[in-house]
Amino acid sequence: MEYLGFIFGLIAFTWCMNLKSQVDKLQRILKDNGMFDTEKTSLKEIIEKNIGKRGKIKLENNATDYDILSKDCILKDVDEGWLLLEVEKSGIQKLIRIESIKGIQFR
Repeated sequence: MEYLGFIFGLIAFTWCMNLKSQVDKLQRILKDNGMFDTEKTSLKEIIEKNIGKRGKIKLENNATDYDILSKDCILKDVDEGWLLLEVEKSGIQKLIRIESIKGIQFR
């Protein structure tokens, strides 16, 4: 009886490996034909396109900064790992790590 479970497990493993190789092949074909881009736009690129715009920044729980929480901010500058923003009404400027940003809602 335990051999039967082993055989089914081996068959399932083989099927999954075959399925993964088929998906990889399909992604490669689509990318070569220009129909599908497997690389997502990074948050840094999104921020670069929206420099000077207003938005609300949501941060990860361990990086919560109460000076910018739920306040409109103006995106000032961005580099490889950091975002410079200014709180709209108070004029406070903050430097935030891009990896600590959970989400941005633009106005």
